[in-house]
Amino acid sequence: MKYLRVAALILLFFFSMLFFVQNHELLSTTVRLYLSIFGLELHSKEIPYYLIVLLAFVAGGFISLAYLLAEKIRLGAELRRGRSKIKDLEEEVNSLRNMPLEDSGYAVDSSENQKPRT
Repeated sequence: MKYLRVAALILLFFFSMLFFVQNHELLSTTVRLYLSIFGLELHSKEIPYYLIVLLAFVAGGFISLAYLLAEKIRLGAELRRGRSKIKDLEEEVNSLRNMPLEDSGYAVDSSENQKPRT
C-alpha cells in the first residue's frame, strides 16, 4: 500500500508539472481579483494565474487534511467506546459464569423426569 501511495504522488507531481509546462503562457498572465460586498470594494494586486491555481490546490489539500483528521479522531473515539463496552460486557459474562448455581430457586417438574423418551 505504501508503494501505491508513493506512485500516486509521483504521478500527481508529473501531471501537475506537465500541466504547468504546457500552459506556461496562459498561466503567466496576471490577474487582479475584485470583491464588492455591502458597499465595500476590495481588490488584490496583480498576481499570476498559476499562483491562484497553486493556492487553490494547496487550500484544497489542507481542507481535505482537516476533514480526514477530524474523521480519524471521531472514529478513534468511537473505537474506544466500543472497546470499553466490550470489556464491560466480558466482565459481566465472566462474573455470571463464576456465580454458583442454586437449584432451590427453580421449580422442577417431576412428571417430565418420569416419562420415558422415545
